[in-house]
Amino acid sequence: MKSQADFYLDQLSPLIGGRITTLTRSGPTDDPYDKEFIGMVIKLRNGKCKHLTLLSDDEGNGSGSFEISDED
Repeated sequence: MKSQADFYLDQLSPLIGGRITTLTRSGPTDDPYDKEFIGMVIKLRNGKCKHLTLLSDDEGNGSGSFEISDED
């Protein structure tokens, strides 16, 4: 059985060899208490781009998470 760390490493492995091309932010919402998410755009070796959004909280009291999505 794979561990949680193995699960996340499997998701991140396609980004190996890619190049960070820019930084991103989610943008504000209608709720003034919502925080923006930050991340980066990674250009893969095959020329496609992926967005890596960091979903961890500021307290740093957990391993955090992330989301990988295709560039729009």
